[in-house]
Parts: sequence; C-alpha cells; structure tokens
Amino acid sequence: QTTTQSLLIFAFLGLGMASPYLLLSFVPSLLRFMPKPGDWMVSFKQFLGFLLMATVAWLIFVIGNQTGVIGMTMLLILLVVLGIGAWVLGRWGSIMASRQSRLIARAVGVIIIAGGLSYTLSILPAASGGGMVLQSKSARGPNWEAFSAQRVNELRQMGQAVFVDFTAAWCLSCQVNERVALHNDEVVEKFQELGVVTLKADWTSRDAEITRALGEFGRNSVPLYVLYTGDANAEPVLLPEILTPGIVLDALKEVTTPTTAHVR
Repeated sequence: QTTTQSLLIFAFLGLGMASPYLLLSFVPSLLRFMPKPGDWMVSFKQFLGFLLMATVAWLIFVIGNQTGVIGMTMLLILLVVLGIGAWVLGRWGSIMASRQSRLIARAVGVIIIAGGLSYTLSILPAASGGGMVLQSKSARGPNWEAFSAQRVNELRQMGQAVFVDFTAAWCLSCQVNERVALHNDEVVEKFQELGVVTLKADWTSRDAEITRALGEFGRNSVPLYVLYTGDANAEPVLLPEILTPGIVLDALKEVTTPTTAHVR
C-alpha cells in the first residue's frame, strides 16, 4: 500500500468507528433508542474481553507460523513480563501511594517493560527463519509443491496445467477456502485426474518473490488463486477470493492438456 492509501484506510476506519457518536450528536432524539445503563454493561465489557483474548491467541498462532516455537515462546514470556510491569505500576504507582512509592514503582515498571521488549525484539530476528511451513501434503488435500516463478515457467513450457494457491497462515479466508474447497474430495480427485500440478505460495512472512508474483496480477494481498490451463498461449484463469468446490471444478473445465500424473 502507498502512504496515501494507508492513511485513507485508517481515516475511513476511524470515521466508521466514530459514526455512531456523530450520528447521535447531530440527531439527539435517537438517544431514546439507546439501552439504559446498568449491569449489562459490565457483562458486555467482560464479553468483549474474551474477544480480545481470542485475538491475542490468533496473533500468537501467526507469530508461531512466522518465527517458530522460539518466537512464540518469547512472545508469551513478553506478555507475562508486561503483565508484571503493569501490575507494579498499578499496585504501587497509583495516585493513592506516596510520592516516593510512585517514583520507584514507575521506574521499576518502565525498566521491566522496556527490558522485556528489548530482549524479545533482539531474539525474534534470530528466530524468524524457524517458522512452520504450511503443510505441503494433507490426508485430504492435494500434494502441494513450494511455489517459485521458475517452477511455474518450467511447467508451462512443458504444457502442464498448474494451480497456484497464494495463501498465508494469518489469512482466515485462505484457511476457510482450503478446508471448504481445495481439500474437498471431489476437487482433489479432479486435480489428480487432470494431472494438475498444485503449487502453494506461502506469503506468511511476506516472501519477496511471492510479493512480486502477486504484483504481476495487480494484487497486494492474499488470497489469490491462479490456474494455468496447460495452453501456453492462454491467459491464466483467476478464481474469486471466496471459493466453493463448484467454483474450482468449473475452473478446471478450462484445463486443456490433462495428463495422468504430476510432473516432478
């Protein structure tokens, strides 16, 4: 994204979140439709807390895919350290404590938090190469090869049909599409019947080659699904971002040169 695009995205996100308050400010009569304050607000606040914890769990899963067990462990340790630092600040750094206690608590809290952040950030780059690779083979899915532009060109020159799945571990749509459509038994059988070579472009850690490949299709995000039909002169078929088994099967009808096995 360009700087202008990024600023516009966050500006409209902010506008969307502020729109209820703006609407109520301009039309105060709508306030009568608002629920009255009460104990339900406490329950609602606690419910939102569980959603935040679920978000943290998902982000830890993403970090695990990018940095491996070491990076994920360091993040969990960092969260504990941040919790300790926040507890120190809240326990002895409040306005109810003496001035000396507040100064000591703030100093200790800042040291704990800064130290935890500094140490974790120094460890993560070393762990960044140890991420989990998205499975290349599933009991219910196709046999995936790792994506490379060279491999795609080689297969196309041989007249081989190729299906490329541009995906990432943190992409929810990608994970749903894989389970609903790409791992569907009928779809897997059709891939095998037509001899379509399936390549997985794992963009979990923003691989530069995959970024360039996305750019060639005018995209800067995943999911993206590309089917090369086997005809070297034909344009690749771009599938929609939300897949169903029927959509994939319909696209596979474009394959022009079925073979009996994958080319290795």
